[in-house]
Amino acid sequence: MNSIFRWGLLLAVLALVSCNPKIQFDGPMPPSRWDLPNIPKVYRGDYSSESERWVVGKDSIWLDDDVMVNGEDFVLRKMAGHLIMSQPVPKTGNWEVHVIRREGDFFRLGVFEDEEVFLKRAQTLMPGRVMPRKSEGTPGYQYHLLSPSAQEFRAMLKEGWYSMEDALTPLAKGGVVKTSDPPRQSN
Repeated sequence: MNSIFRWGLLLAVLALVSCNPKIQFDGPMPPSRWDLPNIPKVYRGDYSSESERWVVGKDSIWLDDDVMVNGEDFVLRKMAGHLIMSQPVPKTGNWEVHVIRREGDFFRLGVFEDEEVFLKRAQTLMPGRVMPRKSEGTPGYQYHLLSPSAQEFRAMLKEGWYSMEDALTPLAKGGVVKTSDPPRQSN
């Protein structure tokens, strides 16, 4: 699947499905920053392919009939050259954080994963503030809750503690990006 649509599909899935992120934060990241009232213009536009269409507007993201609204379903902030998207996790009351990094006329999506190296680095950077938890309800799931300061979160971004998608996605810049899905393999 094309990287544009992986990003769109990820956003839609995050909004519509009760996901179980393994790394969660105690609030929207970065702390002590203002929320962006609008989605930056360079990301706005119409992304379409043969299989789906999604539109990024001034304050909303549409995928078919589903809508995510900035300030309600997610929060956007900036830090260290990154656009940070934080979404509430309904099961725990914490936040899942995604990193969007612009590279010229393209962007990439990054996520924080619960890899052993990441957890050791986080424990070193934030001693006592990386707490293993289990969500309430049946069935519960294991996750790690991080409570970084703005300075610590900046260090996480600058040192690239997140996992980025390999593929670059073209920016819409207020226009239309049309791609074709790769051919499906037949049995």
